[in-house]
Formats: sequence, C-alpha cells, structure tokens
Amino acid sequence: MKKGIILARVSTPEQQKQGLSLDEIQLPSLKEYAKEHDIEIVPNGEFVFQETGADKLRKKFDAMIDFLKETNDIKAIIAFRVDRLTRNYRDAVAMDDLRKDFDKELHFVDDRLILTKNSYGRDIQDWDLKVFLAKQHINRCQADSYNTIQSKIKSQEVFGKVPFGYRNFRDSNNKAGVKVIPYEAEIVKKIFELYATGVHSYLSIAEEIRHTLDKNFLKSKVEKILKHPFYMGEREYKGELIPHKYETLVTKELWKQVEDIRNGRGINQHKGKKKAKNGIYTGLITCKTCGCAMTPDPHIKVQKNGNRHKYLYYKCTGGKGKHPTKGIEEKALTEQFATIFSQMKLPENELKRITDILLESHKGKIEFNKSLFDEYTSQIKKYQTMIENAYEDKCAGSITPEKYYECEKKWRAIQDDYRDKLDKLQHADKDYYITVSYLLDVASRSYELFTGSTVEEKRQIIGLTLSNLFLDNGNLEYTLQSPFDSIFVACNGLSWGG
Repeated sequence: MKKGIILARVSTPEQQKQGLSLDEIQLPSLKEYAKEHDIEIVPNGEFVFQETGADKLRKKFDAMIDFLKETNDIKAIIAFRVDRLTRNYRDAVAMDDLRKDFDKELHFVDDRLILTKNSYGRDIQDWDLKVFLAKQHINRCQADSYNTIQSKIKSQEVFGKVPFGYRNFRDSNNKAGVKVIPYEAEIVKKIFELYATGVHSYLSIAEEIRHTLDKNFLKSKVEKILKHPFYMGEREYKGELIPHKYETLVTKELWKQVEDIRNGRGINQHKGKKKAKNGIYTGLITCKTCGCAMTPDPHIKVQKNGNRHKYLYYKCTGGKGKHPTKGIEEKALTEQFATIFSQMKLPENELKRITDILLESHKGKIEFNKSLFDEYTSQIKKYQTMIENAYEDKCAGSITPEKYYECEKKWRAIQDDYRDKLDKLQHADKDYYITVSYLLDVASRSYELFTGSTVEEKRQIIGLTLSNLFLDNGNLEYTLQSPFDSIFVACNGLSWGG
C-alpha cells in the first residue's frame, strides 16, 4: 500500500463554516479518495491550514515540505484542488521540486489531476495554468483594494482611519465622511503651536497637556501628531503626499515650520526634487553588466529637412560605476518585444481545450464566492436589525440616547467593513472572468495586442508574460512566465509548431 499525506486549507474563517469547509467538504473528500486509491495516510499526515496570516501559513507550509523531504517512503500528497495547495509561484516551485527531485506524487481530487515525476505535456500545462489562475485571483483581490484607494484619492475622500482630532462617520445617506472633534482639535493646534516655538520637545509638550488639560498624553502620541500631514490638508500614501477635502487644523506654513524644526533645518531651506523621466519601459529593465536600471534619456535628432525628431534612448544609470555598454532607442526596444510576442500564438483547437479546463476549475470558485456573498449579506442584515431594535429601545426609554449612539456607531462600522468586503468580492468575481479572457487573448494573439496597445497596456502585457528583463549591449534578455513559457515552447516545437 502506498503511503501519503493529505493537505486541507481555508483562507478565511468564513470558509471554515461553509463553501470549502475543512470538516464537511475537504477532509472527508481527501480521506475517501485515499481509501479508494489504496493510499495509507501516515500518522501526523494531516496538514490542515486554517490561518489567514501569511507568516504562520508560511511556517506550516515549510514544515510540511521539510517533513516530506525527510520521509522517503511517503509518496503521495493529496489536496482538494490546486488552489488549496498553492496560491503563488514560490509554493508551486517547491511542489515541483518534490515531484521531480524526491519522486512525490501530487493528487488533486476535485481537479481530477495527478502529477508524477514522469508527467509531461498536457498535465504539466494544466498544472501551470491552474497555478497561474489561483495566483491571479489573489492578485485581483489585491488590485481591487488598490483601485478602491485610487478612486478615493482621485475624489480626495478619506480611506482608512483618520488621526486624533477627527472621526470617521456615515451620514444619513450612508456616505462615508470625516468630522472634526472640537476638543481634540484644540489639543492638536496647541501641540503644533508649542512645538513651532522651537523650545519644546515631544516630552515637554506631553507634560504640558497632562498638566493643563488633565489628560494622559504620551510623547509618542505627540510625535505621531506632529508627523501626520492630515492636519494641514494632505495624507501620505506610499511615500507621497496627496490632498484631501476635509477641514484642516493647521496651516501649511505652520506645518512646514514644525517640519523644519523636527528635521533640524532652517525655515527657508528647500530642496527640489528632480522630475522623473517618462518612458514605456521605465523601471522594467536592468543592465546585464552591473544590474543597475536602464533609464530613458531624451534626445533630439535634427533631420536634413530641418525637422526635429524627439526620441528616448535607454542607457544604464551607471549607479555602480561607469562601464562600456550599448544602449538602445525605445522604438528598437519595442520591436524586440514585438518579435517575442509574434512567436507565441495559441492554436484554435488548444484554445478550446484550455477554455474547457478553465470552466471546470472555476466551479469551485463559484461555490466559494457564493458562500462569502451570503455570509457578508447576512451579517449586514443582522447588524441593521440590531440598530433598528436599539432605536426602538431608545424611543421606549429602555436605553439612554448615549448608549444607542455608541452602539449604532460600532455596528455601522462593522456593516461598513462587510460592505467593503462585499464590494471587493463582487469586483474580484467580475475581474476573474476579465483575467481569464485576457489570458486567452494574450495567448492567442499576443503580437496584435502588444503592437496595438497603449503605453500602460504594453507594460501590463509585459508584466503578465515576461520577467527578469535585462539589456545586454542592446539585446533584450528575458524569462517567460508560466504558462506562457509552455505556450512559447509548444509554438516553436513539435507540439503546435508547423
């Protein structure tokens, strides 16, 4: 009898209750599969991943890998689906190493897929594709969160918790807003005014507030307030200051004065920032010789007829020292990319086969998303009922107005969290189909898409298909990402070529 282990994983607490329940769906299915295929599950051979924290999950996954490497007689690894075993390329590589170097078998019950050391061709392509889609689903959820923030940045609305002196709230139309808390706002103004004199430290200001206002205040909180740009009309996002539309508590002049004192600079000292140069491939390519970035440098070529032709010439920044190297014009670089994509075209019959694979693997995701949708909707309704009941208690005199408003605020905040989750889930589901459609589009007509796309679309296509981009004396070097590496090999070999 062959020996093996089983692996079951859920990403969220909700999945433990429904959708992909460990006890009701995954574990029973895995044990039944092992029994039917004459696989003995060894003692301590059940690896159950219930954490949502990435670090904890990583440690348990690594422990499983080490256990399998050290135990030669264990041959089979049984998981419910590919996306239960891995959600990123690093884990996929680790499992591939176990299969190839340690002669382990990968069994995926719901996907009806078995990979062994001798697997090749379609089975490997199916594996690559499922790993890619599992990773893309996670990427889309992260992208939705990013897009939500970008939308709020554009409208200058708040995202996340506001600092001391303000409160997040919802108006009668359930629209998010920010209001100033007068008492706290005066404390903030006092802190800035005291520090601007240049004679106070964080500690002395904290002691001053404790003494004059009889309020417990730590020097760390004083420092945090003085460093927060929200008070002068901006907030920090990924190292940049972006404006917001809410009431300010200090002027920009006072903020600048405080910042100069904090940084030990004179009030009139300013340092300009060099504006970054634009280019299609900025930040994507590095120099093969030294590993520095290849950046675009604007040039002007005067033609014989007097016309001035502007173009970008990519060259090494030389950050690690000057060295002889050949740069390249952006137009020529685009031609090299186009050549790569012209050699990657998915035949129509394979396009249909892969579409069928996608439809099969998507069944589980539909079930999972529906369970989350039902859970989030029920939670929103539950807290709405609680708010309405509390309002009736307030009207009847059973609870004080203060208690009602305290509970209403807390429960509406919980509702807001579930609405955000619901919105992200709905966008992720929609974008899943967009991702699949885009993948198939790229695989079937990558050259046409690239040559006819905008600058941002070109960067997205490159990011989707290529990695490790280097320029070696004007020649582009690259690594194709999965599953496009398999498609490229098949297009240029015996599988589909000719």
